[in-house]
Amino acid sequence: MFKLKIKSGQDEKETLESLLYEHISWGWEEDELSDQTCELSIYFHQENAGFRFKELTLSVCPNIEILEENVPVQDWNNAWKDFFTPIEVDQRFVVLPDWLQHEKQASVPIIITPKMAFGTGHHATTHLCLQAVSRLWDLGYLKSGQNFLDLGTGSGILGIACARLGMSGLGLDIDPVAVENALENTQINRVREMFQVREGDLSVLGPEQKFNLVLGNILSSTLKQLAPNIIRHLDDTGVLILSGILTEQASGVEERYKALGLGRPARLNMQEWSALIWAGGKNSREQLNLVDALL
Repeated sequence: MFKLKIKSGQDEKETLESLLYEHISWGWEEDELSDQTCELSIYFHQENAGFRFKELTLSVCPNIEILEENVPVQDWNNAWKDFFTPIEVDQRFVVLPDWLQHEKQASVPIIITPKMAFGTGHHATTHLCLQAVSRLWDLGYLKSGQNFLDLGTGSGILGIACARLGMSGLGLDIDPVAVENALENTQINRVREMFQVREGDLSVLGPEQKFNLVLGNILSSTLKQLAPNIIRHLDDTGVLILSGILTEQASGVEERYKALGLGRPARLNMQEWSALIWAGGKNSREQLNLVDALL
């Protein structure tokens, strides 16, 4: 196991976060130090991948400090056990590590094996998506028997949540490590028949393939770029949940989708992150009702 430890000032933090969200899909550790510097720790299965990311980072932020370290795999596993505590969302979902899966829970359990794929429920963007699914379920916009697309599925956490509610769908990710982890998690949660996972992007879908729910927890720049294709695969009265969006970037993403015919989205916020939610397709009255219900 290979580790990079990056120390930077506040001036480089936003640029670094953009790089991390684009290239480090499995997550990272972040600590704010007393001298107002930020320390990021990133783990890689292969040294070459770590060296490539180090080179890329220094090309964009040449003044930051990056330290290299070889870490035994066992230390990584033990660190995850210290870090990964159960996460409850809206008194409906509870995200558990696999070593706690046999504990009795009142909520709908989602078992996640923490590996190098993004999505453990600890990050605000994942939490916001689960929160949106839970509230839309309560409001009747999402129902058992509907189908869904989980774009950038990562660990598979969002697709597993939908499958546990009785929906069926497809998860896509361009990262083979994420796909492997998501497949393992679908097996642990016994939802493989309801939730299929494939490596690839929207191009693997048929041109006429539609979904009642589309989830996209990826970079805001990618969400804007893919907007026409995402909407193309959304059912006319479907639900769209987008996250991975810094709050300061949310208006830009919103305007991109409104320009393509969608109404004003409902918005959920957590820390510096936002999720945008549309329901009822281009039915503006239905969308306004959703905004009022979620706020």
